[in-house]
Amino acid sequence: MFIVYFLIWILFNGRITLEIACFGVGISAAIYWFTCRFMGYSFRKDVQLAKKAGKIVKLFAVLFVEIVKANLQVIGWVYQFRKPMEPQIVEFTADLKKPITQTALADCITLTPGTITGYQDGNHYVVHCLDKSMAEGIDQSVFVDVLKELEED
Repeated sequence: MFIVYFLIWILFNGRITLEIACFGVGISAAIYWFTCRFMGYSFRKDVQLAKKAGKIVKLFAVLFVEIVKANLQVIGWVYQFRKPMEPQIVEFTADLKKPITQTALADCITLTPGTITGYQDGNHYVVHCLDKSMAEGIDQSVFVDVLKELEED
């Protein structure tokens, strides 16, 4: 996190000189100390986050691909006036244990066009789907698999 603070300092200054870098190191160290002291952060959490960085990038890549696919599907429905949509509400439970990954699943579902997480309590979800074809296999979606991988570490 110290490096992130330092990079933000350099970015906000717009240029790098010895004086800016020295001040940046000092200010970044002070902010990092404050974060560790008063916000429950630690160097150990930095290391854990760095180990999970690849899986987090994978989650965002999967989310991007799913958003594109769902957008194309919704565009197809918009331009096919004759085909009626059959909205459906689906209830399911996902095998996720950590609250952060449970919430991330709800967010991923909501960010994907055509689906909205209406209710989430722990690992129980109620999702509104624009069409019944979107509801098929939602409990075994690719998001659940990627989030399970994140929970393993």
